[in-house]
Amino acid sequence: MLAIFGGEPVKKTEFMSWPVTKELDKELLLETIRSGKWSNGSKKAEFEARFAADCDVKHVFAVANGTVSLELILRGLGIGYGDEVILPPYTFVATLSSIVFAGATPVFADIDRGTYDISPASVEEKITPNTKAIVAVAIGGCPPDLDALTEIAQKYNVKLIVDAAQGVGAIWNGKSICAYGDAASISCQNSKNLTSGEGGIITTNHDELAAAIAQMLRGGYVEDENGERVYTTVGQDQNISEFQASLLLSQYDKLYAEMAVREKNAAYLAGRMKPMEFAHAMNYDDRIDRHAYHLFVIRLDSEKFAEKGITREQFIKALNAEGIPLSVGYNPLYTFPCITVPYTEELIGTKITVENLPESELAAYKEGTWLYQACLLGTREDMDMIADAMIKVWEHADEIKGL
Repeated sequence: MLAIFGGEPVKKTEFMSWPVTKELDKELLLETIRSGKWSNGSKKAEFEARFAADCDVKHVFAVANGTVSLELILRGLGIGYGDEVILPPYTFVATLSSIVFAGATPVFADIDRGTYDISPASVEEKITPNTKAIVAVAIGGCPPDLDALTEIAQKYNVKLIVDAAQGVGAIWNGKSICAYGDAASISCQNSKNLTSGEGGIITTNHDELAAAIAQMLRGGYVEDENGERVYTTVGQDQNISEFQASLLLSQYDKLYAEMAVREKNAAYLAGRMKPMEFAHAMNYDDRIDRHAYHLFVIRLDSEKFAEKGITREQFIKALNAEGIPLSVGYNPLYTFPCITVPYTEELIGTKITVENLPESELAAYKEGTWLYQACLLGTREDMDMIADAMIKVWEHADEIKGL
């Protein structure tokens, strides 16, 4: 009997909670408190240097959050009013917000069904003379096709920005995804694989862009020949505190060990799912050397569900009762009221085009689901229970039609 109708659930205990804390978190925070240096100190500098070395990039900035990091990149590249920036609609709203706050116009390109990352073919269709940048999001930590996107960006002379909010540590074709394009942005919000509660990271190999971002972060000034401050641009003090930097340092110490566990468990779970006709793990491109697995994304087969006469929501409800915290993914950003309100139109000086994109619609309303990264930090037995619960619910599909 299904658990939702009073049967025994497959998983009787909860999955690991997030974030995972450690003694070093406390030690470094206490060290920072006692130092009296609570902003722009040695902890921030140490983290930026370590992260730059690991990603093989020249410049790293630890900033207040992932939305700000994207906005600073856009502003540093001189992108704003009248410019178009292409992005996927299947992503967190911050990707959109950063473009709007920079004054540019978001243009939506569809996603790839196998990865839910932005589709290079759709990107190329959306390019106009006003296109200035492409924002490629690593959904769930899966690197997008950075080879194809780099080629398109070079072909049309537009900037490529990697939104690696969920992709810290991911490697594409032998190189950190943070080393691709003109710049990359990472989120260190509480749910992310590398967290400081709130925070963000900017990476770039471009000296001119780095100089522009550094100037904005110090309030917008440069020093003249007499050492006097001259405010030549509008700046934003969006630096992280030393408290956040302390957490980044301590949490960073365990990042790669956790990534190895998640990758191993994800591979095993994907293997368990191969015989399933109703649910599929996402594609794993041969050029992905390391997947961040912030999410384990599962594509439900809408045709098989239609044949059974059940919905995604009924399946999820029954699976949740079995102790498996599967949830739906994103709704398309072009459906959000915030993109059509007068305030947004005033900020960017135009209307944002709203059109239904077929793959984004399918992912949002019929097929897209995911498990959070903490589920993948469990045991092999946990992975078996996820697969077993999915099979159990599917085999009792007729019973959940009334849910």
